[in-house]
Amino acid sequence: MPAKLVRLICWDADMVPERVRTLEKARFRVNAKPHSPGRIVGETRDIGPDAIVIDLDRLPSHGRQIALVLRLSKSTRAIPIVFAGGEPGKVARVKSELPDAVYAAWSGIGPAIREALANAPAAPVKPQGVMERYAGTPLAQKLGIKPGMRVAAIGAPESFEELLGDLPEGATIEPRVRRDTGLAIWFAHSLDELASAIEAIAPFVNAARPVWLASPKKSGAHRVDFTINDVRALCNEADLVDYKICAIDKDWTAMKIARRRKSA
Repeated sequence: MPAKLVRLICWDADMVPERVRTLEKARFRVNAKPHSPGRIVGETRDIGPDAIVIDLDRLPSHGRQIALVLRLSKSTRAIPIVFAGGEPGKVARVKSELPDAVYAAWSGIGPAIREALANAPAAPVKPQGVMERYAGTPLAQKLGIKPGMRVAAIGAPESFEELLGDLPEGATIEPRVRRDTGLAIWFAHSLDELASAIEAIAPFVNAARPVWLASPKKSGAHRVDFTINDVRALCNEADLVDYKICAIDKDWTAMKIARRRKSA
């Protein structure tokens, strides 16, 4: 009988060879090819793995989002998921949404995968989608607008301030970035605007100044010449990553951007 096939999701390219060796030593075949953003379900379906191992040691929010997407699709929901590594607090958040996945340290990954294969739930937990999780939450709160904050909304549609509704006390919306801007939202309507927005975001973003990059939904009213793959590719070139998503309305989605953390 051939060894079971494991699909490895890992964002630390330098660690992938070591992770693959660990899994192969545990007698599994491994597919560790980088996944394509926006195509994770189709790619997983085509690969047909017996189990999925998601490394939480780096970019755990990305791992969590990948797992949620896979669980929300009928075609991949039944594939056992094993989360490996990760800080306890980050792991706890993932476990709250996917309690029937298996969680383990990398040192015990072999037994964890065998456990997941032997005890795969007949009816895996279907997590809430993004819209369901945030239903009823005011947009200003989802974006992280706080009292007294100066918010720069660059290229925002005319309806944006109306969508925000009542702002926290003292918060203001402005069309450009200032020295004391506390949060910025860039709206990109085209690939050229996207490239310009990311170029502008790069020197601005830091831990104290949250940045959102908004782009039209494919299902919305705007026709655009770029996709989510272009957003992530251009961010990657600027040493930036996205780590949170927020639906602004039926036409726009925003991604929260951070500077990529350097591997130790």
